[in-house]
Amino acid sequence: MYAVGDKVVHPGYGPGVIRDIEQRQVIGEAKRYYVIDMQAGGGTLMTPVAGANDVGLRPAISHASVEQLFRSMAKAPRTLSCDFRERQTEVEERLRAGDIFAAAKVLRDLAWHNQDRGLTKRDMQLMQRAEELVAGEVALVRDIEVKIALSQVQAVLAEAVRERLTE
Repeated sequence: MYAVGDKVVHPGYGPGVIRDIEQRQVIGEAKRYYVIDMQAGGGTLMTPVAGANDVGLRPAISHASVEQLFRSMAKAPRTLSCDFRERQTEVEERLRAGDIFAAAKVLRDLAWHNQDRGLTKRDMQLMQRAEELVAGEVALVRDIEVKIALSQVQAVLAEAVRERLTE
């Protein structure tokens, strides 16, 4: 169970902070809900306390894990399928899992695929989604603006590509 002030990540909506735990009547039954202030877009999300694990709500990563996340982005990429349908299906599944490390690897792999073969419009959208997920969680953990976190993520990725190209 989470508490007010906890930093959490919803796999479908991204990172946020639990602002409150409310009790509401739903079809004549009292249910408790996490009220989450979302990092991106400034919206609020309510998710049932009882179903939090089922939807994949998880705690945000630690400060130390951010560095581990950046190191994973700098590792050798996984080769993605040349068939755009297969590639996009695989990438979408990896992003849907809600694992920030999977999102970082998707970002890395798509960046490399772009360098090597280029990306389709849908690939670019998926890459942007991965970037938003990674930068959003980094911003939440480090208590910085998403814009700053995004520039940090892009810098790590650009340096990794630059280093690999000179090898």
